[in-house]
Amino acid sequence: MAIVSSYSESCGNAAFTRILHDSIEHYREDMQVEVVELDLKLLQSINRQVRAKGDEHIRDICDRLKQYDLVNIQMEAGLYGTLPRDIVGRFKQLVSANKNTSVTLHSPRLISSAQSGARSAIKKLLRFDIKGGLKDFIGDKYAQIHLNINKKIITAAIKKNALLIVHTLRSQKQIKDFFSYDNIVVHPLKMVPVDYVKDDATFDRIVRQANFAEGDRLVGMFGYISAYKGHVDAMKAIEQLPENYKLLIFGRQHPQTLKSNGKTDEYLDLLVKLVKKSPLLKNRVYFMGELNDTHFLDVVSRVDVAWLPYYENGQDGSGIASICLDLCPRVLCSTSFAFDELFKLVSYNNVMRFDIGNTLEMALKTEMFLREEKSDGPFCDETIYSLESQAVAYVSGGAA
Repeated sequence: MAIVSSYSESCGNAAFTRILHDSIEHYREDMQVEVVELDLKLLQSINRQVRAKGDEHIRDICDRLKQYDLVNIQMEAGLYGTLPRDIVGRFKQLVSANKNTSVTLHSPRLISSAQSGARSAIKKLLRFDIKGGLKDFIGDKYAQIHLNINKKIITAAIKKNALLIVHTLRSQKQIKDFFSYDNIVVHPLKMVPVDYVKDDATFDRIVRQANFAEGDRLVGMFGYISAYKGHVDAMKAIEQLPENYKLLIFGRQHPQTLKSNGKTDEYLDLLVKLVKKSPLLKNRVYFMGELNDTHFLDVVSRVDVAWLPYYENGQDGSGIASICLDLCPRVLCSTSFAFDELFKLVSYNNVMRFDIGNTLEMALKTEMFLREEKSDGPFCDETIYSLESQAVAYVSGGAA
């Protein structure tokens, strides 16, 4: 079996691909899995000559895919290009290379779930909010481009009768409604390795080195530092909590947002300035940096509570959220559509939720949570969806 994806890169798709590769080989000893890695430096360039090399790279991959019994394509549009025609054209070639192909659609939305950006922009312009109106128009235009790419990608996959793997019932329904297509498997992301064993020493070492006190309440946020993850709200919530509540931000700026002009990322710069300016955040917000995969799992399982104050961003699944829900005894998450859909499939007993952006509710429910004792996992019924059922779904086209 071949999996087409990023792999050695530091990104969510690469992390999921590593989990998928190892779990399939573990649960299916008769299956050998190879990752056919995408060269993102070639594929994401907008330079004409480099794009031509990217096209050649895709043709070479297509030649390789012909030799496999099964092929899976991890479909996140940004992996295959920056320009829509590159993304669609390259995907069409890949999905045509082998007749036994499945496609994992991580963000397959076909209908905008939020208020129309155009409508919002018009309202702001009528109030003479020119900057806000233009920003909403641009945002709406970008969202429509993404939806159009999704429609073309799914159309191409259906023409080849590819198995589509999605993470939510909503995505399955939209594809059925738009395309009358039934060759679809629904499976939420599972991201904890089959051989993972928690090591308490990892977190104990961090607590000792950072000089946290015994009575400190340690709140964790995880993953790449991106605006939709709600770090600003987290800081506002920390300000409302007692002084012994500390916010630990584990993660780094996304590699693809690194600038070559000597300037810091605007969002990261904003967060740093907020911490410096607020007396209520002094010695209470800690940027802990990136951890390796195993240490990351150790820390998630040991923080007092994990915060997932995500805003709606069109994604159907979050690897970080999946890990937190499977390992952390207390998880506070927002009312984003992605979580709504996940909880239709899996019922977790370690979760509280709050309205997106409601920092008062975040603070209150954090204190409520921490008045209860930590419970031991597993935190959901794993007889339906598990790492094993995920592996089986990719090999057989159905859940275990």
